[in-house]
Amino acid sequence: MSRLIYRTPAHEWVERLPLGNGALGAMLDGDLPTTRILLNEETAWSGSPSSERSGGVVSAERAAGLLSAAREAVGGDDPGAAAAALAPLQVPYSQAYLPLGELRLTRRGTSDAPGYRRALDLATGIHHVGLGGFDEHTFVSYTRGVLVHRIRGGGEAAWHLDSAHHVLARASGSDGAELQLRLPSDVAPTHEPQAVPVTWSDAPGDALEAAVVVGVRRDEGEILLVLAAETTFTDMGRPPEGSAADAAERARERVDAALEAGWSELAAEHTTEFAMRMSRCAVDLGSVPLSESGEELPTDIRLRRAQSAASGPLAEDPHLAQVLFDYGRYLLLSSSRPGGLPPTLQGIWNDTMQPPWSSNYTLNINMQMNHWAAHPTGLDESAEPLWDFISALAIAGTETAARLYGARGWVAHHNSDAWLLSSPVGAGHGDARWTAWPMAGPWLVLHIADAMGFGAIDSARLRRLWPAMHGVAMFLLDWVRPDGAGGWSSAPATSPENAFVMADGSIGAIDATTTMDLALAREALHAVAQVADRLGEGDDPVAVAALALARSLPGSPAVDGGLLREWARPRAEEDAHHRHVSHLVGLFPGTQPWDLPTRDAAAASLTRRGDESSGWSLIWKSVLWARLGRGDRAEDLLRLLFRDAAQVTGPWAGGLYPNLFAAHPPFQIDANLGYPAALAEMLLQSHDDLRLLPALPPSLAAGSARGLIARPGVIVDLTWRDRALVTASLRTRDERTRSVRVRSGASVLDVVLDAGSTVVLTASDFRAGARRSVGGGEF
Repeated sequence: MSRLIYRTPAHEWVERLPLGNGALGAMLDGDLPTTRILLNEETAWSGSPSSERSGGVVSAERAAGLLSAAREAVGGDDPGAAAAALAPLQVPYSQAYLPLGELRLTRRGTSDAPGYRRALDLATGIHHVGLGGFDEHTFVSYTRGVLVHRIRGGGEAAWHLDSAHHVLARASGSDGAELQLRLPSDVAPTHEPQAVPVTWSDAPGDALEAAVVVGVRRDEGEILLVLAAETTFTDMGRPPEGSAADAAERARERVDAALEAGWSELAAEHTTEFAMRMSRCAVDLGSVPLSESGEELPTDIRLRRAQSAASGPLAEDPHLAQVLFDYGRYLLLSSSRPGGLPPTLQGIWNDTMQPPWSSNYTLNINMQMNHWAAHPTGLDESAEPLWDFISALAIAGTETAARLYGARGWVAHHNSDAWLLSSPVGAGHGDARWTAWPMAGPWLVLHIADAMGFGAIDSARLRRLWPAMHGVAMFLLDWVRPDGAGGWSSAPATSPENAFVMADGSIGAIDATTTMDLALAREALHAVAQVADRLGEGDDPVAVAALALARSLPGSPAVDGGLLREWARPRAEEDAHHRHVSHLVGLFPGTQPWDLPTRDAAAASLTRRGDESSGWSLIWKSVLWARLGRGDRAEDLLRLLFRDAAQVTGPWAGGLYPNLFAAHPPFQIDANLGYPAALAEMLLQSHDDLRLLPALPPSLAAGSARGLIARPGVIVDLTWRDRALVTASLRTRDERTRSVRVRSGASVLDVVLDAGSTVVLTASDFRAGARRSVGGGEF
């Protein structure tokens, strides 16, 4: 497992190193004599459940008239009039995920002294700063719900807590410190400059309150500092309860218990729990470059060398691909744990009161990409907050679907937040290309079907998620309909954030349907039918109708001039190189088969879009190329991802910051969390057969992978050399015997996996030529 190593402290936020337990996040600069630990807590959001309706919402009667007008305009091919009709449906904006505070520690030493080192061990989630006789370690414990910081050799230390929020109470002494806070009742996004940036209210229920508590214990020259944070958040979509004083009491109980346990117990407990989860899956892509003295090279120096290499970053330092894989899994585990909230656009790390795009939940690609790696890389538990979010959003979105669209089931749009906002946002002036998209629900529930496909969810949990699946099917049955001319309509429909040029030169975004709408509808309806069968609900009338509609929808996108069509009819894109590739959603993360002409059109469409783009788009394009079996083109995208983000210019130019955070720009975590899924897809695919090394990047010619997960619940270990398979080891995740079809190149094996046994395949097994069967651990 990898480490991030630096010889200087962090001076900017994107140089700091992140810690987290899913709920409590910290960004460390490792500076001496004074360090600033920036604190986040996953429930520290502005606003409340009433925020969505604070500016008023349209009535069902008015919404029906507006929807009818929009559809009439679409029928007349007047997307501008359709957009104007839909604008009144918009509420202002989602609420923002906020920083909580800062812990400032002062001890002796100076970071410019020889021998200074700071490091983050991705296997254990422990941050270390060392210099001569000075030594300190920091981690955030999931089992205890606290940040733990031990100082040795630093003499006495001083500490101070601060926050940008309203301070209701403050205490400090030789044994610790405490802050009680009130958070804002509203925070506007920076793209709404006419709105008041931050609004505060003392009215009960308008905003959350919070507390940060620090406890200190001294023992034989060591200082043990423990920190906990709490808010009055109760659950998604529910009003705050209690006070900052109540939150402080809960935090103080955890701090006292952790101090009583002591460093040795806390560290052993944390290391065991964290390493057990991280070690489930790993890739080995080469050795760590060493300095002339034999020490591991600092991460920032390695990154600069790789970035400047003419051969490309992965050819220069293939181990960096492994580091970023480990880091993506580390960040996912650190920002998403059972019982909590899903990671935001920035995971659980944010340092500004008006973060980019409110650091919210963006549902037209980013939240989904955040979870792509959970199942194929063995972090199933990190998907559980997403499942809980989908269940809760389905309840909140039921009223919205009925009121705005007269539809059954539930709906959600482009943005959401911890309060379960489900309306389109934009304050009445939001561009239709991103506001008029009611298809978040179908995309989100595909993650439930994905979990089932990877063997990551049991029937009891699936049963609790069934209402959300059922509700999506009802919405789609009301929304997607024949157009009377042999085609389909989902009007008003958009291809997220993209637009087209009309014959008169005007720009439009709304059409009768889009390739993405039909692909998501077909995938989601098939998923509903699959889950219904698993739960014994196959004769449910909605499930029956869902399957019938799924079978009626086109199985692959239309092709025009060798390219995939994006809208209902051939359209000229406003931006041929747009960062979104929504019309390829059926290729990935979709799992329905495409024929060769459609796959060729997908490759041509990707080529036309171009490579240059934002960080998350580079990941999506790379995994799409992987699905097409083009490891060379997938590597082209990764080459751009490994650029120096500070040196790349342009509004949609991805790269990496010194701490390996990925740039949108600015920082968004989706590319980091999506990268392990992209690399896993290059090594192993299972959307139809189980494919070994289907899109290996040329620069990763030799290596191994352990613990990759394939559908239908198979654990796979791989080794390869000279870009060719050496061995593949397969075993089931459960006690069921499974039959899988395994492909390596053009060769196919039918493999029977008995429960508790492992089948090892070698290159010679595939060289045998004809398709044949292997099973029971014997050939």
